[in-house]
Amino acid sequence: MNEQQPAVPAPKPKRPLPKSRLMVNAQTAKCYEDAWNAKKNGQPIGWSTGVFPPELCETFGVPVLYPENNAASLSAKHYGDKLVQHAEGQLRYPQNICSYARLNIALTDVINEDGSVKEGFPMDPVLPLPDFLLLANNSCTQLMKWYEQLARILNIPIFFLDCLFNYDDVEPAHYKVEYVRSQLEEIIAEMEKFFGKKFDWDRFREAQARSVLNSSLFAEIGSLNERVPAPLSGFDFFNYMAPLVLCRAKESTTDILLQLKSEVEEHIAKGTTTFPAEEEYRVHWEGIACWPNLGYTLRTMKNQGVNAVMNGYIQSWNMQYKSGDLDSMARAYIYTSTNSFTTAALMEKRAASIDHFSCEGFFGHINHSCKLGCFNILVGREMIERKCGVPVGSFDGDQSDSRIFSEAQYMTRLQSLVEIMKDSKKKGVEKENG
Repeated sequence: MNEQQPAVPAPKPKRPLPKSRLMVNAQTAKCYEDAWNAKKNGQPIGWSTGVFPPELCETFGVPVLYPENNAASLSAKHYGDKLVQHAEGQLRYPQNICSYARLNIALTDVINEDGSVKEGFPMDPVLPLPDFLLLANNSCTQLMKWYEQLARILNIPIFFLDCLFNYDDVEPAHYKVEYVRSQLEEIIAEMEKFFGKKFDWDRFREAQARSVLNSSLFAEIGSLNERVPAPLSGFDFFNYMAPLVLCRAKESTTDILLQLKSEVEEHIAKGTTTFPAEEEYRVHWEGIACWPNLGYTLRTMKNQGVNAVMNGYIQSWNMQYKSGDLDSMARAYIYTSTNSFTTAALMEKRAASIDHFSCEGFFGHINHSCKLGCFNILVGREMIERKCGVPVGSFDGDQSDSRIFSEAQYMTRLQSLVEIMKDSKKKGVEKENG
């Protein structure tokens, strides 16, 4: 007689994606489709760093894709490790440079002009090779060496916007604004020659206005997470960065953000949340996501009741300036992202975020690809503890190289942070009760 085997529980059905996420997916697919169609028709397409002004190529009507966004997507789908290791092995790039750069440079070796990929390198989506590069150094200085190498490999030009660093002043000095404005004017003139068409200033002002509107909408949606419980899981914001990176100056992004805002407001009205557990603790997450380990990091936080209600990375796309004013636009592109400020100035911003979102802790990703980001967290943690009175935890990881991340270390570091937050809550209750 055969013993009856215990029933295997059916896999838990995945929560259906909200309409706004479906819209994001459709928008992203269209960006790639438009770029591939342009490429097949002999029209130029570009690759851009994340915080280069998209308003310029939007005005010219030229498709642009973003290697950082593509690297994040490929890494989250577990295609990244093989590319990163191809860069280190056959192409002989060192492990201590940015994993986005290693992954993307490897792509130039395995993607063919017709869009086919060398055997053994499955990936989706596939970037068409560019005809020009757009580079701004306001988010990372290593971008310059990465894009210089791409330009050498592909023998294509770079349109470079040097945004400078604010060593002494949080508000950029007037001469810095003038310097960046003059570069914008020069880039526009060079693009007219390269694309063979005149720059339409009316269309440019429309693109500027759309970019500012979308930035404002995204910031407004983020601020709604001040509610307790937060209507969104903080990791949801990572999913909505793509419209701000790929299509900040497009009307389709406005449609997505208005839909997202209505969904968030519905959560607030019903007292519901997308965080998949009871929100026991609220923390500020600092740093880029560990894309290859995204599922594990979120599940572990869920199991501990920790919601990262806000993170500093997604605040880099809050681009506010006056449409039609190049000085205002130049200032905005200097005064953004993480590479523009001293550690003290950056931690002041994080402290304000911790206060605004009622965070009980600060959890930092020591991203081995991002040396400046590591420095800011390691040095800035004492500033956060002193200014905000909240505990700070951190863990080692990487945005694309899964070899750096340790599940055991992540679990231990998060549990330690939770224990301190729990003890602080207990002391707070005891103090209130006398």
